[in-house]
Amino acid sequence: MIVCQTCGEHNAPNAEFCGNCGDFLKWTGAQVQAGPVRPDAVPQQQQQHHRPQQTLRRQAQPGDLICGQCGSGNVPTRNFCNVCGHSLQDAVTQKQPWWKRWVPGKGPKVRERGSRPPRTSRTTKVRQGIGKAFRWVLVIAVLLFGGLYGFSQPFRGNVNTQVVEAKDTLAGIFLEDWVPVRQSSISAGRELPDHPAKLAMDNNTATFWAAQTDSKTAALTIQFDRVTDLRRMIVHSGDPKKYLGSQRPQRLTLVFDTGKTHDVTLTDKPDEQQHSIKNGDGVKQVQVLIAGVYPSADSTDTVISEIELFEKQVK
Repeated sequence: MIVCQTCGEHNAPNAEFCGNCGDFLKWTGAQVQAGPVRPDAVPQQQQQHHRPQQTLRRQAQPGDLICGQCGSGNVPTRNFCNVCGHSLQDAVTQKQPWWKRWVPGKGPKVRERGSRPPRTSRTTKVRQGIGKAFRWVLVIAVLLFGGLYGFSQPFRGNVNTQVVEAKDTLAGIFLEDWVPVRQSSISAGRELPDHPAKLAMDNNTATFWAAQTDSKTAALTIQFDRVTDLRRMIVHSGDPKKYLGSQRPQRLTLVFDTGKTHDVTLTDKPDEQQHSIKNGDGVKQVQVLIAGVYPSADSTDTVISEIELFEKQVK
């Protein structure tokens, strides 16, 4: 290295001018291997005056300071140009090509001249680490949820049902009041002798309607003595004493006498399930078709213990 005898700055072996004070190193520099430099260690031939000669320009690297006088590249720590000695106070920084910004860096980050990263406290580092970990956990959870929702029909159906139930519950609490709608008659295309259709709407969840049901059978036909606007229903599925001993409805299709329909997806649980009804305005009859079932290992009969229908309260 070359040590400037004017200011003591250590410069690269091929430097022509001091990076700190700008002096011409042929006059004020001392070539050393390592350690401190004494004034008497300067070779006699280096103390002789020489005219400055401009060296070859250094190939500019990303982050280098570009000299405005000769256009040479200089490391960011220099104050004066390595080639011509011109001040680097107003030098511009060599920008990195756009395509290299996508390549992960292998070395230390190059900063602009005069910039210095702020010191980060231990508490801030811990908080940043927790925040980064939380973001990664959130991303992984979203990806897993999206994968399950996209490729698992049971999971997707359960999520949809839970969302609808939550929405319906909030709507029922804060928006509207409901009153039950009583049927004038109820019948079924099929029914077991001890479990007729009328037991599906007798306000008693201990009894139930049961039948061997397929997707083409109109399971229940419900008549009203007046035109009504159906807006809500409650369903209790399965035999209350032996829930898994028979098939339970998985999806119901409501067919109104107005020609409109509405599908209801049920979860496989013995508790009551509340659902909103669309397209049920101005009807006097509705058919309840069992469009899908949860199978049972013990029986092919499908069981509904109770159906309740509601309309919006007229004030």
